[in-house]
Amino acid sequence: MSQSTTAPACGWHAQAFFGIHYDLHAQLSDTELGRELTHDHLRERLLRVRPDWVQCDCKGHNGYTSWPTTIGTPSPGIVRDGLRIHRDVTRELGIRLGMHYSGVWDTRAIELHPEWACVDVDGNRSPHFTCRMSSYDRELLIPQMLELIEQYDVDGFWVDGESWAAQPCWCERCGIEFRRRTGLATIPRTADEQQWTAWLAFHRDLFVEHVIGYTNAIHARKPECQVCSNWMYTVRHPDPVRAPVDYLSGDYDWAWGADRAAVEGRVLDSRGISWDLMAWAFTKTNPMDEGPPWTVKTPLHLCQELAEVIALGGAVMVYDQPQRSGWLSAWHQDVIAEAAAFCRARQEVCFQSRSLPQVALLHLADHYYAHNQPLFNIGDATQPLEGALHALLELHRSVDILTEEHALLRLREYPLVVVPEQTHLSPAIRTALEEYVVGGGRLLISGVHVAHECAELTGATPDGDCVGVPGKPNGVAPLYLPLGERAVAINGPWQPVLLNDEGEVWAIRLRDQEPQKDTTTQALVTARRLGQGLVVAAHGGMFNDYYRGHYPLLRQFIGSLIERMNITWAVEVEGPARLELTLRQGNNGLLVNLINRGAGETLSPRRVIIEELPPITDIVLRLPCQVPPTDVRIVPASTPITWEHGDGHLVVRVPRLDIHAVVVIASDSGVPWAQPEE
Repeated sequence: MSQSTTAPACGWHAQAFFGIHYDLHAQLSDTELGRELTHDHLRERLLRVRPDWVQCDCKGHNGYTSWPTTIGTPSPGIVRDGLRIHRDVTRELGIRLGMHYSGVWDTRAIELHPEWACVDVDGNRSPHFTCRMSSYDRELLIPQMLELIEQYDVDGFWVDGESWAAQPCWCERCGIEFRRRTGLATIPRTADEQQWTAWLAFHRDLFVEHVIGYTNAIHARKPECQVCSNWMYTVRHPDPVRAPVDYLSGDYDWAWGADRAAVEGRVLDSRGISWDLMAWAFTKTNPMDEGPPWTVKTPLHLCQELAEVIALGGAVMVYDQPQRSGWLSAWHQDVIAEAAAFCRARQEVCFQSRSLPQVALLHLADHYYAHNQPLFNIGDATQPLEGALHALLELHRSVDILTEEHALLRLREYPLVVVPEQTHLSPAIRTALEEYVVGGGRLLISGVHVAHECAELTGATPDGDCVGVPGKPNGVAPLYLPLGERAVAINGPWQPVLLNDEGEVWAIRLRDQEPQKDTTTQALVTARRLGQGLVVAAHGGMFNDYYRGHYPLLRQFIGSLIERMNITWAVEVEGPARLELTLRQGNNGLLVNLINRGAGETLSPRRVIIEELPPITDIVLRLPCQVPPTDVRIVPASTPITWEHGDGHLVVRVPRLDIHAVVVIASDSGVPWAQPEE
């Protein structure tokens, strides 16, 4: 197996904050590529925004290049070399130039070389996706990348069509290599075969080796050239980092982008590598290839999406499409410029900030790969993870997402650890969770499997069969849990449990929706003291239910469990559920990021653009703080705030929040929230 080299500790991307991505995907049918692009036009458009870096298209999924390559197939529609103009103007303006290059997905390459195609289980060659055991990388992909460095001295590659396009391949080459590496004689065809897990892991390894190969080749030719494989080491790839990529990145979903940024940004932030996320400047309803057409988002909508990344200390890009002639629409640039101004106003305090550990949410590779769509596509594997994230954010808790690698190192930093319906817990993570709780940690774990797989941790064992079992996949089988004088509707199955002597029942199943008369003796939520800490177990799909419905009563139920765990938080907040809290540390002190995740209109699958955002008013922050701060201010400084200190607490009042603001709290000494740098 190929070995990765060590990625550079720094590079230009680590200092870049705001970028633009011009995606084109040159085609056989193009007739006017570059015709209207001039140095003066590009210079004027870029000066409207003044980005730190620009990514322009060189080869998209179709496999045709938009530059006059001598390797592979240039589009027949090239009128003027737009890549040369981008290189000239970006160098003149001191802007870094990256390439949008499609890797695994290359339709034209397979037309010319059918033997490079990925082969499905029935022996059919893919028309789009290349095989990792073919000579595609060696004979086309890497030579083209090196040509771009030689001819244009490009500063980076953002390789698209990568992990999300990678497929298992049943060609003869892959079969021989699988047998050689594993010693297994049988090539599996379906997921129920014993070798299936090894088969998928083999192909994931091949993908990583593909990235290692081209990254090392680029670095050998130009060490300072920064390389990224789109979506590598994100939510969809929760493995330890092996490839020597220089930074991590991905592009938002075109609709509901803030949700995608919230979960992806938290995984990327934990990686310890320079990262960015890319918001689409345009959106639509329905699938890509159905009407209505694409339309540009409002600046307000775009800024709300970008705020998710800014609050997490990351860099941002905005994705726009030029006209086929290379012309950049002026009003599109003005929308991006407005978004850039919003981001720049927050850059000094937010960029490269560090998390203040509060809640650790675990995203474990063994669970993910047992439930996702091979090889790296999400499917429904992350619904419990995202449901837990949404519930916690709406409860005003600051959340980090940790893969197993980082959880094993960092659990003790967090007052609360949440394991949301994660199956296949490894022995290492089980041991780490037990040690965390014994040392005083608070653990919230959920899932119908928990009593079967984690009895030694929860102190609970199954009591009979599951209840509320749906009659079909994704069917409805409602159960009810008590919440004061009300009942919380949840979907089955849930596992009733028996407790050992150390346990306590925190919630029982109700037969129906009247807690005063519908009680049973079936325990569904339990708590166990273990050492100095506490384990609370919800024995069903609580967070998956929240992802699918976001019911306020279920959020309140989750909040009641956390409140009962008696945790001292760095910040308590008074505000509505749409107020999102992210706590960070920077050179300026404690950074209390506040994001307004609301919308003025009723959003639906047929209404995906935010036009109005009602402000959140009268926000109150309370912080345990024995020593008065030296300064409390808000960034941007457009809203006056007040603060007072007394009785060991700091109280900050924010009268109005529009989209995003940061309360900066500075102190010379004695600050309980201070954390050492990692």
